Amino acid sequence: MKKFYTLLSLICLAHLTSFGQTTGYTFYADTSYGCQTTIGVQMTIGTLPETGGVLSVDWGDGNTTTYNYSTTAGNITQYTQVMHGYTLPGSYNVLFNIYSGTAGANVDAGQTLAVNAQGASNCGYLWIYTMQTAPSVNYVNVPYQFTDVNGTVTVLLPSTSPGTVTVYTGLNPANAPYTAQIDPNWLALNGLIQTSPNFTITSFNPNGMANNPQQTMTVSCSTPSPNPDFGVSYGWGSNFVAPLQTGHLYLNICNYACSDTSDVSVSLQMPGNFIPNTTGLTNPVVVGNILTFDILGLSDCQYIHIPFTFPGNTPAGTPYCFQLALSNPNDSYLANNMDTICGVVLNSYDPNEKLVDQPTNIDPNSVQEFEYVIHFQNDGNYDAMDVVVQDTIAANLDLSTFKYVGAKHGVATSIDPTTRVVTFSFNDINLGQSAVDLDASQGFVIYSISENPGLSVGSVIENTAYIYFDFNPAIITNTTYNINQIPLGLNESKTELINMYPNPAEDKIQFSGAAVTEISIYDLTGKLVLEAKNILNNEVPVNAIQTGIYQVVLKTENSISTQKLVIKK
Repeated sequence: MKKFYTLLSLICLAHLTSFGQTTGYTFYADTSYGCQTTIGVQMTIGTLPETGGVLSVDWGDGNTTTYNYSTTAGNITQYTQVMHGYTLPGSYNVLFNIYSGTAGANVDAGQTLAVNAQGASNCGYLWIYTMQTAPSVNYVNVPYQFTDVNGTVTVLLPSTSPGTVTVYTGLNPANAPYTAQIDPNWLALNGLIQTSPNFTITSFNPNGMANNPQQTMTVSCSTPSPNPDFGVSYGWGSNFVAPLQTGHLYLNICNYACSDTSDVSVSLQMPGNFIPNTTGLTNPVVVGNILTFDILGLSDCQYIHIPFTFPGNTPAGTPYCFQLALSNPNDSYLANNMDTICGVVLNSYDPNEKLVDQPTNIDPNSVQEFEYVIHFQNDGNYDAMDVVVQDTIAANLDLSTFKYVGAKHGVATSIDPTTRVVTFSFNDINLGQSAVDLDASQGFVIYSISENPGLSVGSVIENTAYIYFDFNPAIITNTTYNINQIPLGLNESKTELINMYPNPAEDKIQFSGAAVTEISIYDLTGKLVLEAKNILNNEVPVNAIQTGIYQVVLKTENSISTQKLVIKK
């Protein structure tokens, strides 16, 4: 079942109507931790303002609360937050009723929300992020020992579904102060040592939040790895724009082995007629459409930016793909050494936009990772001194899996775990003007994050970014939209590794690893463009499909999976 973990401040999407007064409402609750249950109510106001609106809440424990509200305008949304502290722990059904004074009637017959309340003796909580710096690893489900004022030791794991968030709850606020450390048994089991000092919780606020509510603890390997493990963390093609015939490739290459420092060779197969700018690369060599270079002494991750030109009048919509390969004779794990980075040549585009690397329809049977790119551009007539990008992480995304991936300029990143707002601050960026130098006027930031485990079919993930140039009002990007819904309602029952090739393809695609029984191909808008059953020899002709990027749903006797396909004529 799908769960919502919405913290004290919410940004909810509401559907505006053409009617007057309050026409509808949506509510969300944060019931996973804390001494008070907090519920956000988002009301939709029609064309007429609301006068004399009344929100009534029956908390299900014999207590009721009434809230009065009015608005000065129509066609808006009104947000109200209600809170209640339960005396006893347990599950309660909260009943909402909204009366519209403008309409002189109730909005509906009432709506009920089930909440789980904590007891006063175990409602203390805080967030802890456990990180390894070399190489960069974010650990989830890490047990922590909390020793209270009486010397009693309590071991806690993150309180919700595994890997969902890193909030630790279950402490008794009356027993502060607490001394906290990573569980030594877990460290020994994973071959790690704690490198951060223990920390102390001196007190809790009335809602149970610790006085120092967000902690970051670091660990390191107790024994260095004998061999390196090189991998491609991410690759992104940005702003390949016609008729400018320029673009940028951004790579993040890591050595995931513990406490290892080794060299790696990088091979990049480029699209035809693409010419790289090799400035800043070590030992670069270009032979035909193959660029090779070295990364020396890599112990963590290295961010690489390669500008490109592609001469000639390349039409907008032309697909391009880069094939990336890493090599070191002692590499201990080869499965993460290769990656394919694809995109299309653009023409007119919104310089302030948000992109996501997943198609609209995503597989509801597995946890998907999303890579978001937020582009911004200074179209003014004066350089921007500072740029701030803010993004409220959707409730269906797992905040503990957030990872800053890269940016075109130096950036400071911060996350408010209460509001779920991530802030990217480009201080003293001095972003130029697009009319003077287009490339100097542009920037971007990339981050990755996974969805919450266990989301139901139909769960929607939407995200919008807000870009602030100096003291100007926010520039609001487009809203990305993904839904856990494979078309045709297919369900996965068993995971299989299926290799689809060639990719990019022109006339046909073939499969290895399992016998494919059905295939459905969708464009990135979710439109079905090809469906095939009774597949012979594990191959399917695709010569009727136009050039572009597609999502492929593969069905075998045991599983259903999705892959990305590039068609290039």
